[in-house]
Amino acid sequence: MIQWSGYVLDMTMSVLFFMPFYIKAIRFRNFRIELYSYGILPRSLVSIAALVVLSVEFLLFLSFAIGLFGGWRELAAIVLLAAFAFFSWRKTKLTGVDACACYGEIAFLNRSPVYRNIILIGLLVVDLLLPTPEQDGYGQINSLLFVMALSISIGLLQSAWTKRKRRRHHEHPAVPM
Repeated sequence: MIQWSGYVLDMTMSVLFFMPFYIKAIRFRNFRIELYSYGILPRSLVSIAALVVLSVEFLLFLSFAIGLFGGWRELAAIVLLAAFAFFSWRKTKLTGVDACACYGEIAFLNRSPVYRNIILIGLLVVDLLLPTPEQDGYGQINSLLFVMALSISIGLLQSAWTKRKRRRHHEHPAVPM
């Protein structure tokens, strides 16, 4: 039971790192703009920082999906999420905007990024205390495919939901006739 909990938590973390990686990679220009909006980097370093963030998120996705770097991956994820929480808090104080575009159109994951990251850090601490499940090569490939398929499916469903809401909003006039 405890090992199963560790596996579920690892897959959850893997999905939660693959989704923003995937969304930021396909919308790289928007991600660079979002990163610049935090006001922490000069324009000349934004592209390099964006590539570094994408690389780290990809490595975290892989390490959680296939069970690499037990303990270290949780610590790296905690540091990354704490840094993002701090920068999001700072951006909120400067601009009043308490949201990010980290998860594309998945609104509930974009609201209150500081609280979201604190919750994720708590889950990572729990994951540190659980045993790392052992996987063979076949299990690792299945985990990778599962995480990618689930993440992309969630993104597609959210996109379809958003388009449906927009279409429904446009069908009903704002002012009754």
